[in-house]
Amino acid sequence: MRFLIAIALATSLAGGSALAADRTEVIKFAPGKTADTVRSSIRGYDGVTYSIATAAGQVMQILFAPSNRSCYFNVYAPGKEIGTDEAAFIGSTSGNEFGINPTEAGTYTAQVYLMRNAARRNEVCRFELSIEITGAPGGASAGVSDQSMIDICKASAAPLYGVNPRNVSVAGPVTEGEDGGFRIDGTVDKGAEGIKGLRCLYGADRQFTHIQAMTSDGE
Repeated sequence: MRFLIAIALATSLAGGSALAADRTEVIKFAPGKTADTVRSSIRGYDGVTYSIATAAGQVMQILFAPSNRSCYFNVYAPGKEIGTDEAAFIGSTSGNEFGINPTEAGTYTAQVYLMRNAARRNEVCRFELSIEITGAPGGASAGVSDQSMIDICKASAAPLYGVNPRNVSVAGPVTEGEDGGFRIDGTVDKGAEGIKGLRCLYGADRQFTHIQAMTSDGE
C-alpha cells in the first residue's frame, strides 16, 4: 500500500496539480519570427498548457520566469498526454530552462502549474514563457533567430568598416524587405569620420547576403 501511495504522489508531482482545470493556448509565431514570449498568470489549481508545433530536426529552447517559487512548467513530447505519460522535462527537478535538439515532428505541450501546497492556498503565479524554434524549414518556424541575424550583422560590418565590433550598433528589429528578404539597419562609429549608417541584407531564408552603405563617403 505504501508503495502504491508513493507512485501516486510521484505521478502527481511530475504532472502538476492533478485537479487542475488547465486552459489550452496555441503558440503561433508572427510571420518571419522564430521566437515569442507569453506573459500570463495562473491561480490555485487552474493551470495553463501551451501547444507548440515543430518540424522534425529543429532546435527548441523554452525559458520560464515565474513570480512564485512553487510555480513550475513541464514539457511533454508529441503524442504524450499530461497525467498519463511521462514528461520529457519536469521543471520542479530540472529548473526553468528546457532545450531539445533535434525536435520531433508534431506538437509539444508545455504545462504551467502551481504545486499542491500553493494551489491549496489559491496562490497566484505571474510568469513569462519564452519559446524559440530554429532549424530546418517547415513546421512552426524556420531559419535563424533575430538575435543571430543581429550578431552576424555586427560581425560582418566591423571588418568592412575597419572598426571594433563594439563600434557597430545594431539593435534590430529585423524587418521584411520588398524583395521577400529581410534587413536590419544600424550604425557604425568611425571616430573622426563620424557616424555611418548601414543596412544588413538577408535572403528569404534569413541567411546573410551583404551590407549596404546608407551614408555616402562624403557625409
